[in-house]
Amino acid sequence: MAAATSHFGLRHEIFVLDAHLKAALDQSRAKEITIKLVDALLMSLRMEELGELQIYPATDLRAPGWSFIQPITTSHISGHYFEKPGRSPHIRMDFYSCCMVDWMKTINVVHEHLGLADWRGTFIDRQIEQDAVRRTLDIAGEGDRILFEAPLKAHDALIRVKEAKKQEVIKEQEMEKVLV
Repeated sequence: MAAATSHFGLRHEIFVLDAHLKAALDQSRAKEITIKLVDALLMSLRMEELGELQIYPATDLRAPGWSFIQPITTSHISGHYFEKPGRSPHIRMDFYSCCMVDWMKTINVVHEHLGLADWRGTFIDRQIEQDAVRRTLDIAGEGDRILFEAPLKAHDALIRVKEAKKQEVIKEQEMEKVLV
């Protein structure tokens, strides 16, 4: 009996989050805060660790905070938390995976663990194939609420490149005719 075949496909999705937080995080608990956040994200998004979570303190004390990266079997989760004197504390995070990145779940988890104030996000369904269009969303909200979500105009660069090359060939052919 032949083995059943299943469709295998890589998705290549990325969600980029830039957010102000309601309150500053306790930097003496950076490791604890980050571990709890990353563990909750891994569980919620059904992702698996590939390597050890790495946490690094900021080296520029004008904006104290820390950075982290969690390699996952399908890519990574990274983040940068900073406090700039006189401004709201903020976090910048990237969630990249060859599998699905559920950005709505991501917002809920990050809000639950860090207390989001206002935030902006960009979701990209990365595509490279000629017949595929990159889907890109511009998203904004406050806390765990999504207040704005709009697709960005598709820019299928590969199709534009192919068309530009065709136009180049046509121009070269026309120039050859003029010279003959």
